[in-house]
Amino acid sequence: MRVVDTCLRFLLLLAAIAVSVGLIGTSAGVVAQTAAPQRAAAPAAQPDLTTVKADFIPGDKTIFYDDFSDMEGNEPPPHWKVRDGAVALKVGTGIRQLTIMSGRLRLTPMLKGLPKNFTVETEVKFDNPEDARSPWYFHDKTWDGPTGPEAALRVFLQTQGDSLRVAVRHSGTEGVEDIADTSVPVDFSQPVKENIWVQNGRLRVYINGERVVDVNQVELPPLTGAELGPENGEGKIGYRLVRFAESMPDFGKVITSTGRYVTYGILFDTDSDRLKPESAPVIKSIARGLEANPNLKLVIEGHTDSVGSAEHNLDLSKRRAEAVKAVLVSQFKVDAARLTTAGLGATKPIDSNDTPQGRAQNRRVEFVRQ
Repeated sequence: MRVVDTCLRFLLLLAAIAVSVGLIGTSAGVVAQTAAPQRAAAPAAQPDLTTVKADFIPGDKTIFYDDFSDMEGNEPPPHWKVRDGAVALKVGTGIRQLTIMSGRLRLTPMLKGLPKNFTVETEVKFDNPEDARSPWYFHDKTWDGPTGPEAALRVFLQTQGDSLRVAVRHSGTEGVEDIADTSVPVDFSQPVKENIWVQNGRLRVYINGERVVDVNQVELPPLTGAELGPENGEGKIGYRLVRFAESMPDFGKVITSTGRYVTYGILFDTDSDRLKPESAPVIKSIARGLEANPNLKLVIEGHTDSVGSAEHNLDLSKRRAEAVKAVLVSQFKVDAARLTTAGLGATKPIDSNDTPQGRAQNRRVEFVRQ
């Protein structure tokens, strides 16, 4: 009997061990199975665009764009004519800029004239803001440089301690007129965003989203081009972005007449679906258009350039289109049933992906009337 009892106890112990091992194995299997699927990227928390006061809307039709992404370090910038000095490419973490090396320079973007209504976006870094100057000259065919006759329009930035002077001069049939001269506090540790908007004789200048100049009845001749004339002073100046675009009618007019509205003014953080605050003016204009036309329904399309994998770009464009819809619904109280989304990645380019300007053209959001 004692032998039998011992055998039974041994068998019971083996069974217990087997059950224990089975349970442990099952538990580990559950954990592994739960951890295996990859989660989709969580939607980014969006800024409150209803509180943003900026009202600058970039032009819709790009006519010149350069972020210096195709410039080699020891070569001149391929989309600019350089005169009277030297430039160099500065590259660092999150930085790529055309740096002015000499005291004074003339930089001419390869433009074939300017339309009557246009916008200019410039991102400029003043490395040591001691009397550094960055003027834009907008001229007609009679102009031969800053030392010759006055340009039709000059928008002049000059560093002054912890402020930036903004001065505007207009040369017309009635002579030369200084039409604005103001200063705005600036954090020079960050790049300065300068936006110029010419629309039906009205001229607005923005610094870091704040409107600092707003004048009207500025009569300009047909403009043949533009020129940057930076002067270093005691520090270096670097340009990180320049974009010229033709201004188009507002959203309501375009969507009614053509059924499609293409915008480059809805901007996102890099490789993210989080909207930048400067997207507010365009988003607000879309919301106003939807409010004015209660029967209007839209498809929001997200588009990217071809940098990166097709799968990643498709996912990113979908998330960005959905982010625009979410903001319109949650912040501007648009009925969600009036909006659908589509992410098309890089599948529908409208320009070549071989140049900075082409890639910029392809990164866009479109609204299509249903």
